[in-house]
Amino acid sequence: MGLYYYKGKSIHGEEISGLLNTDSKHSVARRIKQQGFVPVKIREVKTNSPLYILMSFFQRAGLTEMAVFCRQFAAMTDAGADILESLNFIAKQTQNRKLRQALVDVNWQIKCGLSLADALRNHPYVFSEMFVAMVEAGEASGNLSEVFNLLSDYYFDIARRREKIKNAMVYPCILVITSLVVVNFLTIKVLPVYANIFSSFGAKLPKTTQILMWINSHIGQIFAVSWLLFLKLLLLIFWCKKSENLSYQIDKLKLSFPLIGQFLKRDMSYKVIRVLYILVSSGVPILEAIELTANSVKNRVMIRKLQKMKLGLNQGKSLAEVLDHEVFPSIMTKLIATGEESGVLEKTLGKVASIFEDEVDILQERLMALVEPVIIIVLTIVIGFIVVSTVMPMFEIYRLF
Repeated sequence: MGLYYYKGKSIHGEEISGLLNTDSKHSVARRIKQQGFVPVKIREVKTNSPLYILMSFFQRAGLTEMAVFCRQFAAMTDAGADILESLNFIAKQTQNRKLRQALVDVNWQIKCGLSLADALRNHPYVFSEMFVAMVEAGEASGNLSEVFNLLSDYYFDIARRREKIKNAMVYPCILVITSLVVVNFLTIKVLPVYANIFSSFGAKLPKTTQILMWINSHIGQIFAVSWLLFLKLLLLIFWCKKSENLSYQIDKLKLSFPLIGQFLKRDMSYKVIRVLYILVSSGVPILEAIELTANSVKNRVMIRKLQKMKLGLNQGKSLAEVLDHEVFPSIMTKLIATGEESGVLEKTLGKVASIFEDEVDILQERLMALVEPVIIIVLTIVIGFIVVSTVMPMFEIYRLF
């Protein structure tokens, strides 16, 4: 089986495009022809290829759009609408173009004979492996609406937390922009006046003012060099990501930072338990749920912990026994152990996720509260340097007279 990008056109000028998981290009062409389209382009896509990376970056839908889609789909299926009718209706009124195109293509693939989960799997840049696994479990158990409600809550929760970060960064961003405008005005309008006065008397500007004038006259080169260094940093990060061991060491270093490391550990443990709860509630077996959770986590340290957890479960250990205490808090392990003993693991995972969601929110607010003072201190130093560089020539002028 391989992943193929296709593009087709009908005699009326209609176009379709998307991805298909199938065994060959001929299979893709056959499915396109079955729907009355002529294959225009069929290309195999590797998951590590630039094309796939670009599509996954530019073609993904927003979290809020995904949450709204899941909520609407659940509501329509609860009301008695079939899958095709629901997808068709939601696609027509969806504002996000990427999600709309994906839903139209999913609708078409279901008409070709694929299940909902298989059709969603052909759009990995929009629907994650976790999403597809939950839908597959929902189709098997007949609880599609319940699964989509869980997914809706999941996406709304992530969107809410990201919105908090954006809102907390508004004031610091305004400060930075205002400071840049003030600095630009002083260096362009005020300092050149001082420079002309001093040159007319044959005197030298103060050292701090000379530095500022040099920065102002070379701002283009400084910007170009900064941009080049930024691009090199991006390439370095990309190269590090390709090395498993190097990526692991970097992720491990992140977790060792005093306050940020504590937040990252709590955030990761909360997300893992949250995803496990959603998957287990949807009917996904615990071993498969852990594997899918590992695929949804980006930190290499946590991925290795989850892989060890899976090995431990295969050896007959309980979930509480395989939870690593370096990442998962002891109280979390104790609560899950109690839930397993009483036979209510699913409910316990939900309660644990809710408890630690509040703790992560508190830690996040503390971190964001620290960002503002740090930015203010940095801006104070910069503006202080600008003010000193601007005021010093005034005192020097008085000496000249």
